[in-house]
Amino acid sequence: MGAGSLRGKVAVVTGASREIGAAMAESLAGSGAAVVVAHHREPEQAEAVLDRIHEGGGVAIAVDGDLSRIADNVELVDRTVRELGRLDVFVANAGLTRWTPFLEVDEASWDTVVDLNLKGSYFGAQAAARQMVAQGDGGRIVFSSSVTGSRAIPNLSAYAVTKAGLQHMATALALELGPHAITVNALAIGATVNERNLSDDPDYAERWAKILPTGRVGHPEDVAGALSYLVSPAAAMVTGHTLTVDGGWTGMGRTP
Repeated sequence: MGAGSLRGKVAVVTGASREIGAAMAESLAGSGAAVVVAHHREPEQAEAVLDRIHEGGGVAIAVDGDLSRIADNVELVDRTVRELGRLDVFVANAGLTRWTPFLEVDEASWDTVVDLNLKGSYFGAQAAARQMVAQGDGGRIVFSSSVTGSRAIPNLSAYAVTKAGLQHMATALALELGPHAITVNALAIGATVNERNLSDDPDYAERWAKILPTGRVGHPEDVAGALSYLVSPAAAMVTGHTLTVDGGWTGMGRTP
């Protein structure tokens, strides 16, 4: 997506204070959008993202909120419109992972994962879509899903259910929002270097690179590049789709 292709547009990226979300926010800002860096209790990390965007000549603000709460999703959209005037792109990227064997998952753990990953994304999209419909000139909604939404990995059942739900959510919402010129898609994100993965396994990148057809793991910028396409004018007829960003892993499904 060329620089300036989102000029005059306003984008919200949730979970944007670090890694994949931060790369998404910075990429959209680099294409001309004014960006809302939505985060939850990570002011220093969010401020660092703002600094990088501002240094590049972009416009951005940070908004703190617990997006497992419907009211906080509504306030996120309301504040975006109050401060930046409109909303054109909504990226529901905020989410969390819990590695737990199925027989050990309890209600509290289930609720924590589902409330943010699934409920938060659903009602965030709803608040965003209501604003886009009111504006009358379309918009883009993108969910951050995962390859675990279509391929099973042990000890990730609750997380995987939410990610599968996001992929079907994109299909279902595309049907209802299409008449309003709003596209809805998902990204199925594969093995990607981030702080969580490296803390779980310091050799994460090397282990996964050996089994991926591309010979390397993904980086946040790879995901941001796929997002850039989905929100660009070139993707105006792409909706209800899940775009996989996994270096070919789902063609084989083998784990290290």
